Amino acid sequence: MLYKLYLLAGLILLAVSLYQLKQSVDFISGSKRVIGTVTSLEEIDGAYSPVFTVTTKENGEIIYHHASASSPAGWSVGEEAIFLYNPENPGSVRLMSYFWLFSWAIFFMGIAIPLIIMGGGYYFLNPLTRWPVKSNT
Repeated sequence: MLYKLYLLAGLILLAVSLYQLKQSVDFISGSKRVIGTVTSLEEIDGAYSPVFTVTTKENGEIIYHHASASSPAGWSVGEEAIFLYNPENPGSVRLMSYFWLFSWAIFFMGIAIPLIIMGGGYYFLNPLTRWPVKSNT
């Protein structure tokens, strides 16, 4: 019975993963590339997180606080990186990196596939494991 829950959870997570993938691809296709420059480093519990100033094509500036931090600092002031942003929603800036664009889709897919294999395998192979019962009549 538990294998049915595995299969169901795997299919739900697969659907969530495909939805996240579609959201990421839609964001990439409707976004513009811009350059961002590290203007400062924030110290959070002994780790350093870069703060970027991203200049958009419309000459607006967006301050982007990167989500990851490291010790020692992985970025230095003055370094540049490529960002993507939606011109209709300038607050939707993302670092142009495979991980930062597709992380949730990969995460959900990585959990969904083993659940589908385990649950589906038991679901479809369970009838084959039953031995035929011979009657003595």
